[in-house]
Amino acid sequence: MRPLLIAAGLSAALLYTGGAQAELQTGYTHYVTDSVEIPLRSQPGYKYKILRMVRSGAAVTILEVNEDGWAKLLYKHNGKETEGWMPSIVLQSQPIAKMQLQEKEKKIARIEKQLNQLNLEKETLQNRFSDTDNELKEVKQQNFELNKQLEEIEAISGQSIKLNEENQRMVQEIERLNNENAIMKEQIDQAEDVVQRQWFLTGGGVLLLGLLLGRFFRMPNRKNKWNTL
Repeated sequence: MRPLLIAAGLSAALLYTGGAQAELQTGYTHYVTDSVEIPLRSQPGYKYKILRMVRSGAAVTILEVNEDGWAKLLYKHNGKETEGWMPSIVLQSQPIAKMQLQEKEKKIARIEKQLNQLNLEKETLQNRFSDTDNELKEVKQQNFELNKQLEEIEAISGQSIKLNEENQRMVQEIERLNNENAIMKEQIDQAEDVVQRQWFLTGGGVLLLGLLLGRFFRMPNRKNKWNTL
């Protein structure tokens, strides 16, 4: 069964790699193609002793390639190095599909982890945004209320200023009226003095006139009396 498996592996490798032999270079790490196991022989040829079986996907180093298409390899496993020969058609410069798939799965897992992390960060940012938006709405509402209060205070202050100005105007008017009242009182007092003086002078004039008239009307009587005597 093993030769058939190897043959099937060799055929699949041949179809898969195409001209892989032309790409082989000494001194570089290459990989065993996708097959179950490939025999590593002591000499180049299928008749030589199999030193060990090499799993597909194992990394080997090519030491040389002969004209018959056999490659001398260095294979390291569990800290031991083994040199042997293997057909170059079973070698390829890229890891096998299984290994590539594993690498891609690891890469996908890393990407999914990063995506989950980004989603978590996005959710955190959305929550923060929501909280910030709510806080902003509250601040806007508070600002609106404060503006309304400020408008009311300004309206009250405006009324107070207007009342104060009106009060000042009334105080000035009262002071003006008081001054006018004082002036008028002084004028009235002066007028009363004038009237009293006029009445005094008039009374004196009347008295003097009466005396003069009395004296005038009494003189003829005396003359007649004298004439009688």
